[in-house]
Amino acid sequence: MSFHDSFDIAAQGMDVAGERLKVHANNIANLNTPNYKRKIPVVVENHAVSFASLISEMQNGVMKTGVSSAPGGVELAGMAEDVTPGKRTYQPGHPDADADGYVTYSNVNVLTDMSDALLTQRLYEANVAVFNITKTMANKAVDIGRGQ
Repeated sequence: MSFHDSFDIAAQGMDVAGERLKVHANNIANLNTPNYKRKIPVVVENHAVSFASLISEMQNGVMKTGVSSAPGGVELAGMAEDVTPGKRTYQPGHPDADADGYVTYSNVNVLTDMSDALLTQRLYEANVAVFNITKTMANKAVDIGRGQ
């Protein structure tokens, strides 16, 4: 794996973490919005080669050890709606009331979205650390190349 691949993977992780934070913030903002369904970000691997096949290739000497033929990373594949039902309240005069006079509020749980947001923040910080470590390694390699 090259330094460039490491930078790309860390950058993808930071991008996805940023998008996930937006989703969680939107969920919390719609806590009391009638008929709002909580969104769940779907994150998937972003490479064509499985880890098992990569290890197998490396063990069989097909590839140089430590060199990946396909960069990894993650991407945001989309959003899923939480199917948990929201709280129903009897409010017959409300504009969002159904035929029986009930209003269904959002199914957002603040604790769930706050904990997901904190986890996402930690993932972002981990990717920043990977980026910085890779940058330090690249700088050291340049220094070695100069003979310092």
